[in-house]
Amino acid sequence: IKGLKGKLRSYQLIGVNYLKSLSDLGFGGILADEMGLGKTIQIISFLLSQKELEEKKQSLIVAPTSLLYNWKAEFEKFAPQINIGIIHGSKSNRFKVINNINEYDVLLTTYGTIKNDIDFYENKIFDYCIIDEAQNIKNSLSQSSEVVKKLNAKVKFALTGTPIENNLMELWSLFDYIMPGYLYSKKKFQDKFIKNEKGIIELKKYIKPFILRRLKNDV
Repeated sequence: IKGLKGKLRSYQLIGVNYLKSLSDLGFGGILADEMGLGKTIQIISFLLSQKELEEKKQSLIVAPTSLLYNWKAEFEKFAPQINIGIIHGSKSNRFKVINNINEYDVLLTTYGTIKNDIDFYENKIFDYCIIDEAQNIKNSLSQSSEVVKKLNAKVKFALTGTPIENNLMELWSLFDYIMPGYLYSKKKFQDKFIKNEKGIIELKKYIKPFILRRLKNDV
């Protein structure tokens, strides 16, 4: 990938091309590679490749507070040409970035901070919105989940290293973020896929194109 200060492993390149394919079609997706397989560098490479291709795009990445500066460091290491704005900390610090929004290619913020700035986000449409540690929205009724689902973007991706097929309502909540309505309303989802004996087989067909999960043993 042009401009990337690093080398992708073959499975990571497959991941980047997977994200590009979904994006080209206007679909969201879940990158669910096991922890340690480099989901961050795959996203950075994807955003860099889109920056090279097209006019200015703007992305929002939402991460737990503990990972915010790790994301910043990884961008600086692998793609220093991408301008990063961090929306975190005091109100004055956050609004320094918000008020100069057009200077940045990628905005980084946290699940907790979004709640305070939701008025700003409700009027903004990003090209890409990416949530890290997406299990933060596994409970569709939680405040974090409700706030994240108010974010507007042309394409949404979720990153998680934990298995997601084990709890079907968590899976529904993730799809309710990446592609609202694709897995129906919560009630219809339960009736169609959980209460119905053959539902799980049908559900696997529905979700397969939109989830990429590799394990360390596989790569």
